[in-house]
Amino acid sequence: MRNRLVKVYGESIRQARINRQVDWDTGALAPRRDAGENATGYGALGIQNLNMAELPNKHQVKRSLIVEGDRVAVIRGREKGKIGSVTQYSKESNSVKIKGVNVVDVVVPEYLTREQNLSSDTVQPVSRNIPIEDVRLVYPLPDPETGIPRDVMIDRLIRIKNVGRVIPGTNTVIPWPEKLQEEDVDHPYDTLRINVEEQTFRPILLYHPMPETVLDELRGKYSKFRKRHDREYIEKLELEDAKVEKRRELMKGMRTPLQELAAMRQQQKQAELKKELTEEQLARIGAVIAAEQAKALGRVQGVPGAER
Repeated sequence: MRNRLVKVYGESIRQARINRQVDWDTGALAPRRDAGENATGYGALGIQNLNMAELPNKHQVKRSLIVEGDRVAVIRGREKGKIGSVTQYSKESNSVKIKGVNVVDVVVPEYLTREQNLSSDTVQPVSRNIPIEDVRLVYPLPDPETGIPRDVMIDRLIRIKNVGRVIPGTNTVIPWPEKLQEEDVDHPYDTLRINVEEQTFRPILLYHPMPETVLDELRGKYSKFRKRHDREYIEKLELEDAKVEKRRELMKGMRTPLQELAAMRQQQKQAELKKELTEEQLARIGAVIAAEQAKALGRVQGVPGAER
């Protein structure tokens, strides 16, 4: 955007110089340039060129020492010497907009005029931003001789944590401006206070205090953690399960001899695992366990100091 604005401004300056030379050479025969499409907007800025170009992130100031509500003085440019209140601070371009200062004519599109309920004039006066390097803070300080407060232009400020803005080399603290509270303006389409405070809901025991669909909003309608579902959803799941089971039965009837043999062996293996041990098998297992315990006890007794 910065390169585009520089290019636009450069072309405008070059064209203005050419027009000035042509007007000087032709004298009384100089063409009228405020005619046709430029009848109302000649010499005015386009709305796309009103704002200043954004600075790179590394050049942007994180916390400015001049904020909305401060009184500042312009020290450079065509508005040099004027004092006004800051109405807007732009962090992206590190600039301020001062009330009634640096006013330029801007060609406002018709759609914007309708949206913001502006006057029907195509050209509107608008305050343009000024770089913050071109302004200085103005604050009333007591005169050293008379003690009467007078406006002083402060050239440099620093920020001290938990203190605020301070003039370096002094103990003078510059307070931050008070934030103005926005006035509430009534509009024709605003809801009346009497309608807002009117009680329109009175719960009774005949029906639920809230729609049943609230449960779908609090928890997913088809969530696996939900215990209550619609009857249609349950029937759909049962139908899907029946299709899956039917497909399994169909696949069983299409098995090859090797698959049937493997299935039969699997069934036999599962049946053997379910068999209970006989008394003879339990007696053998008990004898083996007793023999192992005796061997372990004998080894422990043969170790010196094992009884301790």
